[in-house]
Amino acid sequence: MTEIVLKPELLKGLQKVLVDYEPKNEDPILASQYLSAVVGSIVATAEIPKKDKDDILKQLIEFTQYVYDQQTSALEGEAQKAPQNTEEAYGTWKPESN
Repeated sequence: MTEIVLKPELLKGLQKVLVDYEPKNEDPILASQYLSAVVGSIVATAEIPKKDKDDILKQLIEFTQYVYDQQTSALEGEAQKAPQNTEEAYGTWKPESN
């Protein structure tokens, strides 16, 4: 499993790359659309069977929802569901094998 750590400097660095590419990416929603398009493109062009691509994309969408829910809860001051010993980790993801 891969632990995902979202540090502010990573998020700022990604945003800077996106803004350097397209200044309109100062808008976080547009930047999110670019990142989503990149994910879709990477999965689509992976050299794996289509069924596996479909499953991985579904899992990534679910993982995105999980991270969103965790961040929303944290911002609203609710207790996070993530393990307490990984404050900066918002989730762990690995493709499920079928």
